[in-house]
Formats: sequence, C-alpha cells, structure tokens
Amino acid sequence: MTRKIAIVTDSSSAIDFMPHDYDNIYVIRMPITFGNDQYIDGLTISVDDFYERLKNEDIIPTTSMPSLGETMELYEQLRNDGYTDIIHYPISKGISGTYQALHSIKDAVEGITVHLMDTKATAIILGYIVLQAARLVREGKSLEEVIEYSNYLSNNYRAYFMVDDLTYLIKNGRLSNAAGFIGSFLKIKPILTFNDQGEIIGTQKIRTTKKATNYLIEAFIEDTKQYKKIQPFFSYAGDKELKEKFMQEAIERTGRNDFIDAILPAVIGAHIGYSAAAIGYFILEK
Repeated sequence: MTRKIAIVTDSSSAIDFMPHDYDNIYVIRMPITFGNDQYIDGLTISVDDFYERLKNEDIIPTTSMPSLGETMELYEQLRNDGYTDIIHYPISKGISGTYQALHSIKDAVEGITVHLMDTKATAIILGYIVLQAARLVREGKSLEEVIEYSNYLSNNYRAYFMVDDLTYLIKNGRLSNAAGFIGSFLKIKPILTFNDQGEIIGTQKIRTTKKATNYLIEAFIEDTKQYKKIQPFFSYAGDKELKEKFMQEAIERTGRNDFIDAILPAVIGAHIGYSAAAIGYFILEK
C-alpha cells in the first residue's frame, strides 16, 4: 500500500515564522489567556500584538493545550483527504501536558494511523524538525525513515537562552529546577537550556545582559568545535533591540552566516517574557 503522510504540529513550533512551500504541514492552534481576554495563537492575536501587550501590561498570560476535539476533527479531515498516516509533532512533554493528552485520541479515528512523536522541543527547534520531516516525505522517504530522523534531531540539538527574569517561567510552573533560582531571580539574567527530557532548566545566574549574551556565544563556539556539520539557529522574543545586538555579535564572533532564525511564538513568549534570546544548533554530522 502506498502511504500518504501528513505532518501535524502545534503553534508553539514557530512554523508560522519559518518560510516553506510544503503542503502537507498542518498546525493546531493553542489558546492564550491574557487577563480577561481569550485568544487563539496566530488566529485572533498576532505575535506582534501579543508582545506589545506583554511589554506594556503588568499581566502574566497563561496558555492551554490545543483542543482535542479540534485535533480529532483535523485527523478526520486528513483521512478524508486520502492520508494514510499522520506524524504528529507536539510541544515537548517536558513543558506541556499536550503529548500525554494526545495519547487518548491517537487511535480514535478509524482509517488513519497517528504516530505521536516525543519531540523534546518547541519553538524554532520544533519547527526545524517539522520542516525536515516534510522534506523527507517530499523526497519519498519511508515513514520509518522520517520518524527515525525526527527522533535523531530531537536528541541531537543544544540550545541556550537568556531571559530578563524568571517571573513568567516560575509563575507558570515551566522551570523544572526553579527552587535553585528562587530568591535571586529578580536580580539576575538567567541562562536556561533544555535537558534530555525536554524540560527547561536553569544553568547559570549572570548579572547583566551583556555578560549573559557573551556567555551564550562563548558556549556555542566552544560546543560546536567538535562537530563537522551543524545547523545553527537563533530565536528571540519581542525585544527587537536585544535581538539585533545579539544576532549581530553572534554572527561576527562565530564567523557563520548560516543561522536560521524565528521569533518565539506567543504561546512560548507567555512563559519566557518580552526580553529573551536563544542560540543553538543541531548536530548534523559528528
């Protein structure tokens, strides 16, 4: 039987901000609550409007998992469109209950098989994995090959990011080792990363933005010396001045011009805050 494969992800993936021409990528939108206002990420609030509110209002937004009902409707639509398989790439289970919730419906739609991925990622990292999966499908690779390479990417990336403070992450319960940072988090520029389970953890407490960005770039340079081929990336929140300074310095000091970049989607900005920036890489060849 010839397989027709659809790629499904959610709006945390930054896929909205990563140009492509694949017609088999489908996005489930995540809800955002901003005070008394309810939004659907990317539909009823744009990323620019979101960050403008985040900058000017003393409100910490919250997010919710994608609707399981809408997800099932998409599965049914894809089956009716002739797809035999769905590879679903949700936000990391280390920072959201989405992955676990999807298990309850993955086998609920007859006539199509859903393959649920433990991505251990979000934002541009997840977006890149999704784009690579779509590329492999277009190239005619087998379902098993697509899944195998996706799992490889999920386990072979590194990302470092800085936030202005930990208020958003701690209030929303998204920092796995928060206890080690509480007490001084308002006076530092925390350095964060993802652990092997896709959880966000704090690694360093640095006093100034300049020292924090320097740390990120130095860590990137030192880490990547051992690899023959990588795909580097940037990501950033609403603070465009921080983004421009950080990206320019990183490009100059690394001597690389192959960074891909994308803004942090609103559903991630809700947990990171307005002033945040990240640098990282995928290991493509050891």
